[in-house]
Amino acid sequence: MNTAPADPLAAIAPEASPATGRSAAAEPVRVLFIEHSIGVSGSTVSLCTLLRQLPRHRYEPYVVFSRAAQHAYLRASGGPPTDARVIFWRNGLKSTRAGRAFYLMALRRGKPLRRLLTGLLSLLDVIVVIAPYVLRLYRLARSRQTALVHHNNGVEPRSVLLARLLGVPLVVYQRGAEWHSWGARALARMVTLFVANSEATKQDLLDLGVAPERIRVIYPPVDLTRFDPGVDASRQRAEFGLAADAPCFGILGTLLHWKGHHVFLRAARLVIDAVPEARAFVVGDAPGQDQAYRDELLRLARDLGIADRVAFTGFRDDVPELLQLLHVVVHASVSPEPFGRVIVEAMAMRKPVVASKAGGPLEIIEDSATGYLVPADQPAAMAQRITRLLTDPALAWTIGLRARSVVEARFSAEAHARSVEQVYAEALTWALRPHITKEARRCHTHDAA
Repeated sequence: MNTAPADPLAAIAPEASPATGRSAAAEPVRVLFIEHSIGVSGSTVSLCTLLRQLPRHRYEPYVVFSRAAQHAYLRASGGPPTDARVIFWRNGLKSTRAGRAFYLMALRRGKPLRRLLTGLLSLLDVIVVIAPYVLRLYRLARSRQTALVHHNNGVEPRSVLLARLLGVPLVVYQRGAEWHSWGARALARMVTLFVANSEATKQDLLDLGVAPERIRVIYPPVDLTRFDPGVDASRQRAEFGLAADAPCFGILGTLLHWKGHHVFLRAARLVIDAVPEARAFVVGDAPGQDQAYRDELLRLARDLGIADRVAFTGFRDDVPELLQLLHVVVHASVSPEPFGRVIVEAMAMRKPVVASKAGGPLEIIEDSATGYLVPADQPAAMAQRITRLLTDPALAWTIGLRARSVVEARFSAEAHARSVEQVYAEALTWALRPHITKEARRCHTHDAA
């Protein structure tokens, strides 16, 4: 992880603003942030935490969200006023029923016709989906004299095209594995610098062909003033009818199959068998209108006979208070988690975490010291650790204390912001490096000969 200098912008000469021609020392660098996650997810929370920490005498941020709920979250999150708006982000044509049917039909054709039809669909994507969005952002960015684009959700053609049209550096925060297609490889070459949210994500970028000198690992931040172990959760305790000594455990996050909520429920059945007074919590909701997995989880809880012992809370913005209710927090992803923000938030609240032993959690938790790591998709192993922590409060307290210390040392919002500032300074400096044209290279080769 990078260690930021005291003054990241000192790396840039005062006259070095390539996009605006203005003195970097005279006025703040204008940065466009683009956030298009599936809802108010970890990326949204991380971005809003960063915006609260960025010094406004250095940077003038403005944000484009894809959903109104993200905009509302920023307004409610506190910090300096930040200009933001919502510009709806349309998915590609293959996500529509007609587009998907056309694509599947094309795949059944012979190779020449298949290439023609899939190429036609890609061209329509550019005309109907990508171009209108990019042009709208381009007009906005030009009017703001944007000097840097920060795309908060991985490699994407729209942000790459926008930065190219503006002629400014592009910083991409990579939050998980990319699809390793030739298109993704081509787009990745056009990104100025990547920020990877973990070493696991960095390795995926390296596998994609990104040069190591263009990757910085910066873990997502946690606001330690908000995730304070002393937070009052009396209102939430009354809301759920919990006694002061009721043992509680839970899982937090968007309801997606790969996040393993079904594994958590199967483990919960075993925990409740061992600790009959325990209560389980599932905090989070399904993305958009897709409620199929949520309905599956509700049926599973009924089938397991624990529907009256499990609270499905839906989306909540009082996450610190809900964490305060829990004695154990569970992370159950069945596929490797790129990072695991909720793990760090729980640790900040001095809560012991039981997490799947794959991906980002391996970089966060020291097994048996600051939490427990268990094999993915193994409800019995998960239940054993949860039960031990619920029945041994002294052990849970000791692990929680160590966990908080780790978060204070490695995941603070202040340290995150300073590291991101350093990346911005590097990206702006990178943009000043001379580009050797083919003609200049030929002349150089001739002179050397």
